[in-house]
Amino acid sequence: MSSISAEKKSDKTPLWFAAIGILMCAIVIWDQQYCWSSKDDYIFGYLVPFLCAFVLKERFHLLRAIFTGSPLATATDDSGEPTDEFSPPAFIRPGWKTPWILDLIFAAGTLFSLLLFAGGGVGTAIYGAAAVTTHENTMGFIGTAFGLVWFASAKDLTGTPLDLRTRLRVLMIFVFPICVWFVSGPFTFLVDSQIKTLLLDKVTATVVYLLNLFDFSLVQEGNIIVLPGGDTVGVADACSGIRSMTACVFAGSFLAAIFLHSWGKKVCFVGVSIVFALVLNVLRTSFLTVWSLWNGSKALDYDFFGNPTDSVKFTLGTVHDVAGWTAMIITFIMLLMLIPLFNLKLTKTDEEMGFEFVDEQPPEEK
Repeated sequence: MSSISAEKKSDKTPLWFAAIGILMCAIVIWDQQYCWSSKDDYIFGYLVPFLCAFVLKERFHLLRAIFTGSPLATATDDSGEPTDEFSPPAFIRPGWKTPWILDLIFAAGTLFSLLLFAGGGVGTAIYGAAAVTTHENTMGFIGTAFGLVWFASAKDLTGTPLDLRTRLRVLMIFVFPICVWFVSGPFTFLVDSQIKTLLLDKVTATVVYLLNLFDFSLVQEGNIIVLPGGDTVGVADACSGIRSMTACVFAGSFLAAIFLHSWGKKVCFVGVSIVFALVLNVLRTSFLTVWSLWNGSKALDYDFFGNPTDSVKFTLGTVHDVAGWTAMIITFIMLLMLIPLFNLKLTKTDEEMGFEFVDEQPPEEK
């Protein structure tokens, strides 16, 4: 009995690949935590390691079944293949061997990613954390992680080669736990540097247009909103929507990975989360502008009762900060409320409708 057990667990290659991936992930956390700690807008990054662990825990039964040769506890088609969101396209039939060209492509991509990862890590160690080194480190990790998953899925723990369909299935299981590191790291720098100015201008123009529909008589001067009477409200970087957009992409990706079971729905849900973030940010900025019109622009740095931050009567936070957190909470609640709608079935199977099939074939004559 012991010899059989040892034979079944003789190939530890997948476990070694997993250990390498975990070590590289720890280096990425070390690199990205500078961004998380130095920018209040991206403090959500501290949640990424825990949410990745949670997602992998939820999918661990699938990986265990694949690598131990156990039956998968999921819905299957007539051929016995899984039909959940991790199922490869139907034209990739069970039993197909992996083409050597795919192994070659993954090998080249993994080697390049390793060099990129090493370059980013060395740059961070020598020069300190920076946008360029974080990009290199994170993108190198993402590419290498996909390569590790690909080669780890070549055989199961018994040494039995896995077919192409199964290997692609394993790859799909790891899409969120790997790609989410782009959102928590390089995405923040990319969004900051590329579209922040554009968003600031569009948010300012939209707020002025909406409030002027209600005869507020506002004037836009760059990113400054001029109120009647000459008082001004500056639409700062925090009001551009970057914080809410980044957080909603992260939250939307996590909720989609856990609760939605269609890749089309997952992508659509992330898109909706971005729209929600932008719309709520415009409404938030409009509220702050109206509050400034009624109480003066300096009132944004006081609480809702007009108490300054150094007052013993100061409560909760400034009007500006409370409005921002409220918009984020509302957006998150709206996303949670959308999940049942995205999972709504428009049609039901005959079994769900309660129909029973009766064998109409006449009994055989004795």
